[in-house]
Amino acid sequence: MWFRRAWYRFFWVVISALFHAICRVETIDQSNVPDKGPLIMASNHLHFFDPPLVLAASPYREITVLAAEKWAETWPVNWLLKSIGAIFVHRGEVDREALNKCLAVLERDGILGLAPEGTRSRTGTMQRAKPGVAYLAIKADVPILPIGISGQNQMLAEWKRLRRPHIVVRFGRVFKLQPLHRRQKGEQLQERSDEVMRSIAALVNEDLRGVYTDSVIETESTPC
Repeated sequence: MWFRRAWYRFFWVVISALFHAICRVETIDQSNVPDKGPLIMASNHLHFFDPPLVLAASPYREITVLAAEKWAETWPVNWLLKSIGAIFVHRGEVDREALNKCLAVLERDGILGLAPEGTRSRTGTMQRAKPGVAYLAIKADVPILPIGISGQNQMLAEWKRLRRPHIVVRFGRVFKLQPLHRRQKGEQLQERSDEVMRSIAALVNEDLRGVYTDSVIETESTPC
């Protein structure tokens, strides 16, 4: 156990140093990250580098990330993910084993890092959430920290010009989802997952919001 913690801290230091070297990482409201207690960190996922960017921008706490099952067979990514305790998830189905592992992490007051969309967006903008994030948050009765990442869509173009891309990682406010009522639980889970995604969409550049653009604009224009 101590060895894995030491390895994770070393990994976090290296990743943080690397991404601050190759990118201009601007972190906003990092103080919103709780220093203890169980937590789900939910971010948009438009680029392969989004998960390590979240690690690089976050204060040090061990984060258990979720990864697609395909990476479990892809060396050396599989070795790296397994070494930091990642949970591999079968996409397109209800993966009970993965869900139980996630709940076990939260029961130990750990942090889960995930993308509510379930996979990297192929459109370059945010897509509809899957209901898994709401299921985990409500089942474990834990708060969610929304994280919005902007600028990653320009990373490759900027690197080709030998420039450091400007990446903004904005941390929202921690909140909890309302528990489910007895009927139509599937619809309620989707609605609450959409709530999570709207909170993320409000933290990113408008051109990245995708299917949540109108709902965020409507929320922002509604008088308090």
